[in-house]
Amino acid sequence: MNRVPRETGLDVVYDGLCRFCERSLATVQRIARRPLLRLHDANDHGTIKAKFPMLADADTSNAMFVVTPRGEVFRGFFAYRRIMWESPRLYPLLPLFYAPGAGLIGPLIYAWVARHRRHFGCSLDGVAQCSVASDRVGRLDWAKGIAGALGALLLAATLAPVAQNWSPAPRDNFPFSYYPMFSAKRSDTYHVSYIVGLDAHGQRHQISHYFAGNGGFNQTRRQIDKLIRNDRATTLCQAIAGAIAREAEPPYTEVATVQIVTGAFRFADYFRANKAPLAERVRASCPVARGQWAERGTR
Repeated sequence: MNRVPRETGLDVVYDGLCRFCERSLATVQRIARRPLLRLHDANDHGTIKAKFPMLADADTSNAMFVVTPRGEVFRGFFAYRRIMWESPRLYPLLPLFYAPGAGLIGPLIYAWVARHRRHFGCSLDGVAQCSVASDRVGRLDWAKGIAGALGALLLAATLAPVAQNWSPAPRDNFPFSYYPMFSAKRSDTYHVSYIVGLDAHGQRHQISHYFAGNGGFNQTRRQIDKLIRNDRATTLCQAIAGAIAREAEPPYTEVATVQIVTGAFRFADYFRANKAPLAERVRASCPVARGQWAERGTR
């Protein structure tokens, strides 16, 4: 069983009379597809004390321990987490062990499983006889225990970001988010950039966001904001003016000037049908040169 070289792999001290423990460690090794662990029965107290003096006072009857080749010791939940680093095939399980809140709730789940470990499968100490029926029940209990533990970890990971709402410097993350778009306090006003067309008489016409880029409204709005931040509003304005010049349908045929504008709006007024901006800032202004396109079309 212990065919792992001393300079690699991990020493695992566990309850050798626990079938559930044996199965879980065997499952880890099957996933890794190579020997990772040197297993030692914690019930052999003399051997454990001789081989691992650092565990002389450890509660090996209540938790599994992992000892690295450098002498580092990990207990319980953190021992399993250390095992996950031993093979790239185990890396997909790491998010469960490092999810927000896992370091707090993980040891609690492990402690509960450890206390009931002999109920998840037949004991190997001769007290409980393992019939076919009891073995099937043991496998079912083992599966339920694993499913419950994983479910609890995922639930904790999902709920943990809620604490960011009370943090002085909240940080959002993916895929576990506290959804600041719904929970963040908004100011009374909002700034947004958009495209305006002016005809020869100075009358305004709203220009569709499709002239600014591909995608939905919010995606295009972010593209406009990025170009403004990078001092490329004039480049965007010229590109839109060129596209407007090729249009043959009103109201675009009446547009003589294109402007990239950032406006400030008050939420309360806007949703009461008063959509006039409080203030506007023109980022770029470009004439629509239709004559050039007309000449090109006749050549």
